[in-house]
Amino acid sequence: MTDEITTDTPSPNLTINDIGFLVQIIETVAQRGAFRAEELSSVGAVYDRVKAFIVANVPQAAPTDQPTEEVSQ
Repeated sequence: MTDEITTDTPSPNLTINDIGFLVQIIETVAQRGAFRAEELSSVGAVYDRVKAFIVANVPQAAPTDQPTEEVSQ
């Protein structure tokens, strides 16, 4: 007998944009002084991990291999 958990509700979707908004929220509430001093190291650690996740998972613009042409007048 196996215990299976089934739900009819879809799992929530979380996008890179959502995580980016999380970073903005942390920045905003930190500027407004919403964290107590003893919370700052924990908040900063989470902020650093989330920011690193975004950098690692956002596609970077591919450099173009074609040189730009100068137009002579």
